[in-house]
Amino acid sequence: MLGSSVRASTNHRRHCFLENPSSLSSLRHISSSKSNGNANQHSFTVSYLVNKCGFSLKSALEASKRVDYETLHKPDSLLSFFKDHGFSENQTVKLTRKCPELLLYNPDKTLLPKLEFLYSKGVSTTDVAKIISFYPWILRCSLENQLVPAFDYLKNWFPNDTIVQVFKSTPLVLQLNPVTVKYIFQILRDNGVPEKNIVMLARSHPKTLLLSPKKFNKVFCKVRTMGLDPCKTQFVIAILALTSMSRSTWEKKLDVYRRWGLSREEILAAFAKSPWFMTLSEEKVVAVMDLFVNKLGWESSFIAKNPTLVSYSLEKRLTPRASVLQFLVSQGLIEKSFRSTTFFIASENKFLQQFINQRAESTQILKLYQEKLNLSR
Repeated sequence: MLGSSVRASTNHRRHCFLENPSSLSSLRHISSSKSNGNANQHSFTVSYLVNKCGFSLKSALEASKRVDYETLHKPDSLLSFFKDHGFSENQTVKLTRKCPELLLYNPDKTLLPKLEFLYSKGVSTTDVAKIISFYPWILRCSLENQLVPAFDYLKNWFPNDTIVQVFKSTPLVLQLNPVTVKYIFQILRDNGVPEKNIVMLARSHPKTLLLSPKKFNKVFCKVRTMGLDPCKTQFVIAILALTSMSRSTWEKKLDVYRRWGLSREEILAAFAKSPWFMTLSEEKVVAVMDLFVNKLGWESSFIAKNPTLVSYSLEKRLTPRASVLQFLVSQGLIEKSFRSTTFFIASENKFLQQFINQRAESTQILKLYQEKLNLSR
């Protein structure tokens, strides 16, 4: 505990504790297992966390194993500190629940310099409060040994005007270890990954740089064994895709595609062509495969050979164009055996010119197409 505290009187502790009388019966076991002095102090801490910080009794008891307040002065001064620096009551409650140890800190000596550092980098008071309430561990990091070096290191990869945006979207980047990052980059360079793709990795998904060398090596080797070319962008995207999910999630996604008749080899080949193929939600995969396989009658193997199809918006692209295709087939204007990725991936103008405008039924088809598009808005 930082600083010294003057013990509160027994009457004051008793008064504070009785703000929540229902807690008394639940906490009687404390006094039976501790000396009276320690029990009173422990009860005071639990009571404070319940009454002032919104803890449940269970979480307060758990937190009291890590913190022990002797008086109201120190925790109250911390609550006032957060309020004075733009934290709402809900945000303060949230961060104290996640990190009750903060209520033991010296606000002016330990916390204020870190907030001022973030302000100096262009992070607004509102954003600082929002981010800290979700990631209170930031206030436990060393300013000189972690926060400042992390921001300085980010300058190597991001323009100054975007560093704040990176921090806001991924606060975890402040945990970057420059030694680990250099190790990761060296592995990529040694295996022929172009510098532009390394920069893309750092900028588009900085969380990857937080992986331990062991875990990154494991992911890297897995991508290599899938046959992806390190010189191509898909190699880095595959790394991003694999690091964004757990092994169990990966297996679940494999099972989703297997249910549509695809083999593991077909799925992995599709992943090698378009790594985002394995990042879609189960609901999206099922809906897209249902559209192509059940409604259009296309083979699931065709989708696997052209995996970019599943990445398009179901509502804004795939369903409206599928309706046009169904109409064309029903009118005998296109053979039922028709298979074309162009039909779905072509730009809007090219699609209209090639598949709608040149037909005698263009007015009817266009009306159908626009109705489906309007449903998605």
